[in-house]
This record gives sequence, C-alpha cells and structure tokens, in this order.
Amino acid sequence: MELLRDRIARFIADEGHRTNIDVHDDRPEVAAITLRARGQQIWVSVSEDDETFYVVAAMHELPSWARDERQNAALLLELQESMKAVKFYPSHDRAGVVSAVEQFSSSPEEFMQHFWKLVALVRESGASAVARILDRTESKAAAEKFIDGFMRGSQ
Repeated sequence: MELLRDRIARFIADEGHRTNIDVHDDRPEVAAITLRARGQQIWVSVSEDDETFYVVAAMHELPSWARDERQNAALLLELQESMKAVKFYPSHDRAGVVSAVEQFSSSPEEFMQHFWKLVALVRESGASAVARILDRTESKAAAEKFIDGFMRGSQ
C-alpha cells in the first residue's frame, strides 16, 4: 500500500512541481513534503497515523530592518485574530514569518481537491502579514526620525 506522504507528493508532482520528502527523525510516521510554488517554498505536513489532518505552510522572508521581534509578535497576534483560519509564527531564525493552515479532511482525496486553494491562502495571507509588518516598521521609523529631528531642533 502506498504511503500517504508518497500519494500527496505524487499528486503535487503530477501537477508539475518537484517535491522533496523529509521524514521526522523521532517520528517516522510524520513527514514534511516540500515544493516550490511561484518561487516560494511550501511545506505540507502529513502523518501516516492520521489521514484526516494536514498542515500547509509557507515562509515569508523579512528584510533585516523589519525583524523587530516584539513589534512583529504583537502584529502577528492581531492578524491571527482577523484571519481565523491562518496561524502566523516567526520563523525559527526570526528572519521571516510562517503562515500555516491546519486542514481536516475526510480523506486524502478531499485534501488534494482543496490543496491549491490552501497554498494560495498561506501565500496570500503571509504576503499580507509581511506588507503589514513593513508598513508598521516604516511608520515607526518615520515617527522616530521626526521625533529625533524635533528634539534636536528644540535644543
């Protein structure tokens, strides 16, 4: 019988994308399938123990000047409240934002039927999060520059 991860990877490959399967070291039943969609890396997490639960995620890189952890964490929580289906996390190296969707499906076939919509959702929501972070960072920098200039002028 074909493993779930191989079925999902074959489906993605049949759609014209190269895939790579990384099996979790401590839990061999859990795997991440990676692919590139429009130049962006996407991860699909699957478990051989549960054919109904999937996670689709994308990492969105931030420029170095926009990596304020405290400011970004608050904004990501704000975004998560407004986009209930999407979870946002800082990347492990803090260089970006991960947007992820957890999907429960009645079967792998149902998941595959909705797969590209889920990819579009994590890509678009992540791009929106990055845009909001950049806007807020630029606004904060402009305000600090104004205050600094004002303080220098009043001395």
